[in-house]
Amino acid sequence: MKISWFDSPTEIDAAVANAERARAAGLHRFWVNQTSNADPMVTLGIVGREVADIELGTSVVAMQTTFANTLASQSRTINQATGGRFTLGLGASHKPAMEMQYGIEWRKPYTHMVEYLDALVPLLTDQKVSTTGEFVTMHSRIQVPGPTPGLMLAALGPKMLALASERTSGTITWMTGPKTIESFIGPAMGGGEIVAGVPVWITDDVPAARAATAQMLQIYGQLPSYRAVLDREGMAGPEDMLLAGDPDTVRAGLAEYAAAGATEVAMSVFGGPESADAVFELAAAMVKES
Repeated sequence: MKISWFDSPTEIDAAVANAERARAAGLHRFWVNQTSNADPMVTLGIVGREVADIELGTSVVAMQTTFANTLASQSRTINQATGGRFTLGLGASHKPAMEMQYGIEWRKPYTHMVEYLDALVPLLTDQKVSTTGEFVTMHSRIQVPGPTPGLMLAALGPKMLALASERTSGTITWMTGPKTIESFIGPAMGGGEIVAGVPVWITDDVPAARAATAQMLQIYGQLPSYRAVLDREGMAGPEDMLLAGDPDTVRAGLAEYAAAGATEVAMSVFGGPESADAVFELAAAMVKES
């Protein structure tokens, strides 16, 4: 199992520092998500120039927020600047985010993603495309020399998982436990990469950690796709997905993801600097043992 770091930085210097710590610990990849914090594409372009010898990825960019030719150009630029270490993690987001934050109608996300990939994939590979669809029409070319970036798709439903398997190297999950990976995602992917984003908190006060996590992640209990995963895992709420406790407890929890079929675990650290220090120490020890 590969171990990676999942970050959501507000400052570039902090991102560079965390990426360097991840590299020094021997971790496989440094992921940055698309939130209201620092832009993941800009962040990873800078991080990749400052920090060598660690893979880079977005987890994830919502397709609705960027035209396919722009995202392809950005991805190839980052990959060129970082010596071929960049993977674009792409997703369809969720109805509340699209309609309330962006004012974009949430309609037929699977069809939209198929058409988006019809434009994006040729641009990432051959740097030119001509396609016409209901959601995405693009007749364009770009010119960014260098290697083709990696591509992964965030997916939870059967159709989107099949699409990830057919047209990308794998899927990226979040708030998705070992039971779902073993019984549902793994079989649907048919051998592709499975990156499991996992919230982690090393602490001696697990009840307080879960209570704080319940507030921070409450939206995931209300989104239908994540609610289905929580139900499959037998979890009451997102706080129950938190790997919390001492280092041995967290280590055992991470091992469950590997046993379930996750090819990479990306740890998202909760709990502040003390927890982060402890998680980095644990991750470095696990890498040395692997």
